[in-house]
Amino acid sequence: MKNLISSILAIFMLLSLNVAANASGFGLGVSVSSNTLDTAGKEDVDNNGTIDATKTVSDDITIGSIFGEYSATEINGSKLAMTIGIDYIPADADIDKRSITQSSLEAKADGAATSGTNSVEATVEDHYTLYLQPGFMVNDSTMLYGTVGYSNATIIGKSVSLSHTNINKSQDLEGTVVGAGVKHVRDNGLFIKLDYKETSYDTISFTTSNSTKATADLDNETFALSIGKQF
Repeated sequence: MKNLISSILAIFMLLSLNVAANASGFGLGVSVSSNTLDTAGKEDVDNNGTIDATKTVSDDITIGSIFGEYSATEINGSKLAMTIGIDYIPADADIDKRSITQSSLEAKADGAATSGTNSVEATVEDHYTLYLQPGFMVNDSTMLYGTVGYSNATIIGKSVSLSHTNINKSQDLEGTVVGAGVKHVRDNGLFIKLDYKETSYDTISFTTSNSTKATADLDNETFALSIGKQF
């Protein structure tokens, strides 16, 4: 992570030597992001409101995305600026499979296996983010900005367990985004962006056919490098 940040800062400093006349216009580009996805899971075996098990895991994911945006600068003759855009991740992101060995009293009572391996995994797909970036123009080509946005995706959860029926279901995943960044546009329209964002997703839940309820609360921390062309 330190090497990635150092490389990004070096590229940004080189590009800042070439100052553009204006940073307004439509832009298209690609991003590469380093993500830390924290998932806090809970299990209610009888779906009676009592939590029987909890687990928090963290996954590091590097993934690419494409985006389109429009930036307006020098609003009303001031140094204020605003960018509106959409970012889409065309590839799926897998949350690593976790496994644990369990002894099941319920299984023993039924005459079934008393021990075995439980596992849980998930895939996030069709992820997009709508964002606004209100900013301040440091000069004609460089903007510092904050980010607010809305994210939506589909999460497919899979689990195998001794104490309840297996899960293989999909559900919408929604979240809110906050962050900050910097954008620099060269005189030929090429630009670079450096972003830090935090996404807090709504809690999702899955219920098995024998009424075991599993919930997950996801939070994502992102460092992203974007390169694009402004028209």
